[in-house]
Amino acid sequence: MMDNILHIVPYTAQHGQFILSQQMNHKVLEADRHYINVDGDARNLEQDHLAFTGIVNHEPIFAAGMKMIWGQVAEGWVIATSEMWKHPLSVAKAIKKDFARVAKENNITRVQSAIRKDFKEGLRFAEWLGLEKEGLMRKWGFDGSDQYMYARLF
Repeated sequence: MMDNILHIVPYTAQHGQFILSQQMNHKVLEADRHYINVDGDARNLEQDHLAFTGIVNHEPIFAAGMKMIWGQVAEGWVIATSEMWKHPLSVAKAIKKDFARVAKENNITRVQSAIRKDFKEGLRFAEWLGLEKEGLMRKWGFDGSDQYMYARLF
């Protein structure tokens, strides 16, 4: 029997590989999925206590976390399948809650994330998480897309 309840668990590379093998949560991100699958690796997102996965009915529907860049600076990331749209409020609240927790527990002073200029939902979500727009990075994306750098200081 399926319970349709969102469960938060520590992120594993297998979660990321499953999510990346599915349809992404927005058509704008489909181009990025190809580059993530080819050039990236879901294993490189796995760092102790810095990432988590949302699972519904035994399937990962999103994963989010941070990857340390240097010092106490981290890159924030989120990957999600189209299934996350069946639980948008639960997913958003889980990411917001654990985003701040992960930063504080790991003494992270800055979290930054690049977001495609044409991904309006992603831009709004970053601002809802408390990130501020710092500037436009031209031709920065995998596919040459323009992206905004967002950051939050703790």
